[in-house]
Amino acid sequence: MKKSLWSIVIAVAVYTGIILYSDAGSVGSAISSIGLIWIPLFLSLSMVNYLLRFLKWQYFLRRVDVRIGAWESLRIFLAGFSMTVSPGKLGELLKCHLLKERRGIPVSTTSPVVVAERITDLISMIIIAIIGLLMVHHPGALGAVAAGVIFVVAVMTFLLWERAFGLLAGVLCRIPRMARHRESFGRFREHCSALLDFRSLAVSVPLGVLSWGAEALVLCLVARSMGLALPVGIALLAHAAGTIAGAVSMIPGGLGLTEITIGATLTLAMPESDAAAVTLVMRFATLWFAVFLGVGVLMLLRTGRKRLRSPD
Repeated sequence: MKKSLWSIVIAVAVYTGIILYSDAGSVGSAISSIGLIWIPLFLSLSMVNYLLRFLKWQYFLRRVDVRIGAWESLRIFLAGFSMTVSPGKLGELLKCHLLKERRGIPVSTTSPVVVAERITDLISMIIIAIIGLLMVHHPGALGAVAAGVIFVVAVMTFLLWERAFGLLAGVLCRIPRMARHRESFGRFREHCSALLDFRSLAVSVPLGVLSWGAEALVLCLVARSMGLALPVGIALLAHAAGTIAGAVSMIPGGLGLTEITIGATLTLAMPESDAAAVTLVMRFATLWFAVFLGVGVLMLLRTGRKRLRSPD
């Protein structure tokens, strides 16, 4: 919770800087022109993203032989959003701790699921960015796409190449506190290998393309709500390139870098102040909606847990 609060403070500072740099008056005017009727439409696309990602979460859990009720699994999945603003979203390992707390499932069994989620999300984003590049032909985004490809190749090399992973695990096991987890490292790699094989990628990556593609369309809706026209290709490229840049940088939630990348790409179709306004509204309807939803669900889970433990 404290980390999420600090992320909000940082976000306020970053967004204030973007607004001031882009002409506060013009940005404020653009945002104030949005009718309230549009907000449910923005959030509905975000919900489509969450639903498709939940299906991937469920699929991955089954691949590691973890079977729990869909309702409980959904609550745990959504609670993980409370840690979306963490480096590489790895704070979503909270889901693994919730599964251990509630079901006694070892973290070494479920942590590969979170890692596989992040890797397949990034692969999906790269595909979306390539689709956007083919539609828009904007070389400025090539750097982010290339960085994403290099990052994915490097991580998958360590996870899938047993010798490389063994060398890394050997180094980590020299640390006294880590040595006792040697067997867990082995199980972790085995599960990662299963979750990142061709069969798994054939299911998870298309789901990721659909889910993140739906979220990218929030940019089109936000632009439309302001009376602006935004080509789908630019929306796909802006969202994907910004998300890749934020993920590879490991900045919590990609704060700052993601917004700058999205905004810069949107200037291909609109003035800078409008691009800043569209970017900020889109981030509130996606990133911050997810965070607040996650915090709310997590609080409900914690409250329910305390009631079960309390004496009659």
